[in-house]
Amino acid sequence: MSNRAWMPLHIADYLADTGHLTATEHGAYLLLIMHYWQNGCLPANERVIARIAKLSPEQWEESRDILAMLFGPGWTHKRIDAELSKADEIIEKRRAAAEARYAKGKKQTSDANAMHVQSKCSDTGALPSTYDLSSFHSDQIEKETRERDEFSNWFSSWPSAASDDDDDAFAAWRELSEADRSEARKHSDAYVQAAKGGGRTTICSAAKYLRKRMWTRITRAKPPSTAPPKTKEQLAAERAQRIKQMIAHNQSWGN
Repeated sequence: MSNRAWMPLHIADYLADTGHLTATEHGAYLLLIMHYWQNGCLPANERVIARIAKLSPEQWEESRDILAMLFGPGWTHKRIDAELSKADEIIEKRRAAAEARYAKGKKQTSDANAMHVQSKCSDTGALPSTYDLSSFHSDQIEKETRERDEFSNWFSSWPSAASDDDDDAFAAWRELSEADRSEARKHSDAYVQAAKGGGRTTICSAAKYLRKRMWTRITRAKPPSTAPPKTKEQLAAERAQRIKQMIAHNQSWGN
């Protein structure tokens, strides 16, 4: 099963490949490729595939061949297989980086302990008081691992995560306070939607979003008016009131 919380969807490619589908077939195809992404394949039993696609037997009979044209033999999907391989490669890269940091931390702990045991007090020749460096470094490693997991859960949902430098983004994440991290997570979806709504086709890198504290642009934005639109009757009443005031004003001048 895929470990990725998000599935890349290249809009232009998708529309080019599926322009001939009906609305029902679009829904069925999306359900099938999402199942494929999560599980790495589709079942061999086509009755199960039809159930995954949420199609009735009649609709499956009508749309089965159309949907099958979007897959390879045995309901394989070359594009998704390639994206899964890419995702696994990114995950493995992050795992290797975490293990390297952990190994480096252990080596530093070992070296520090060795120096500690060999050193003696210059005045008495006695061993200095013991300080548990191993426990200190273990706590540091545990803290970094916890921060990395917390960061990864957020980073995996960022639109440009697949092409971002995750180490640079993680460094920016660690520069933030706990409160700022919470705000960055809380407003990231709203920032992305606002950027897309403004006509942007690309979203900034996660590192830039964090370092520039770009979520504050959302929190500073003026909230939209929540007043309901006026009815025709209300508008007519306001217009009549203005006319009445104008008549009264003119009469006062005539007097």
